[in-house]
This record gives sequence, structure tokens and C-alpha cells, in this order.
Amino acid sequence: MLLVFAFQAFSQKKDIKVIQFSGYVLTADSLIGIPFAHVTIMNRGRVAEAGPDGYFSFAAVESDTLYFTSVGFKPAVYIIPTKLEGDKYSVVQPMTRSVNYLPTTYIFPWRREDFHEVFMETHPPETDLERAKRNLDRERLAAAGAKLEPDGPSAAAQSLRASSAARYYYGQTAPQNIFNPLAWANFIQAWKNGDFKKKEKSDTPTPTPDPTSNPQY
Repeated sequence: MLLVFAFQAFSQKKDIKVIQFSGYVLTADSLIGIPFAHVTIMNRGRVAEAGPDGYFSFAAVESDTLYFTSVGFKPAVYIIPTKLEGDKYSVVQPMTRSVNYLPTTYIFPWRREDFHEVFMETHPPETDLERAKRNLDRERLAAAGAKLEPDGPSAAAQSLRASSAARYYYGQTAPQNIFNPLAWANFIQAWKNGDFKKKEKSDTPTPTPDPTSNPQY
């Protein structure tokens, strides 16, 4: 009886056919290699790994159940057929993408107990439209333009005007504003408006300095 059992076990082991199993693990939508996909032989507990281009090659046995897995893809199962003619077998295993939506997580740079104070004191950020209006303000542009040095054409025109004025009054005294009636009219109007009056002194007397508090006395 023992000899019959040993003969049957030897016959079953002799019928096992080892093959070189290889192929590619590709995306189902664009046929791009899935790098480092895992191939698990379920009935024997062995694990193989594909290369950066999705190519794999390892020794397997006919009728082995293969389990393909990769992060971001749905698992796939493939069973090696039996009664193969040669000792090499190749397949192309497509895998479908799997999208998992996680709940939104908000990360704040402050502690929970400080949130109310920070929220009340934080001002909303300036929008692009508000920033553009502030940069295009006339007073702001005038102040910025006053600080700029004249460019080449402006400097040349200013120099030509000064040279022309000097040549126009060459050999004679240039006119002064003291003889300008418009300047006198403006002066008289400012005098009537009280622009030249001294400001009234404050009712609060100026404190007298204490000589003892000054080291120089």
C-alpha cells in the first residue's frame, strides 16, 4: 500500500510543467506600462514585481492563479492555461484605473484654541482687481512718476528748451515774475485770503526747562 502511494505522488510531480511566464502590465485606457506592479501566485504564495516599464518574467507552473495589483488600479486575476506546447508563455495584462476620493482635510498653521482670535484679526487677501485699481491710482502714478529720472527723449527735449530760451533772451535780461501781472493778482488774492497771516499761538504755555535736570547747567 505504501509503495502504491509513493508511485502516485511521483507520477503527479512528474506531470507538473514549469514554464517561463512573462509579459507586460499595461493601463487599459492608454496601454502605458504600469511600473513596479506586483504579481502574486495565489496557490503558491510567491510574489514577483514588474520593472519600470511594466515588464515581468518569472518561473511559473501551468494552472497557477496570478493576482495583479498596483496602487491606483483595480486588481486583476489571470489563470495560466494547461497543456501548453512550449515552455514559454507571454501575456499582456491590462489594468483599469481606480479613483478613490478622500474627505477634504484642512491644515491650519495655528492651534485650535487660537483659531477664533486669528480668524477675527485676519483680513481677507486682496484680489487682483483691487490690486490693479490701487496700482493705477492717479495720485500713486503721479508720485511714482515724480521720482523717476527723465528718459533720453525727455532729457533731450528739456535741454533743447533750455538752450532755446537762453538764445531767445541772449544779450538782454530775461523777464522776471515781479513784472508779471498774473503773479501779482495771485499774490493779492492770497493776501486777502489771509494765507500770509501767522498762526495763532496755542493757549497752553510752554513749560520752562528745569536747569537741574540738564547736565550742562
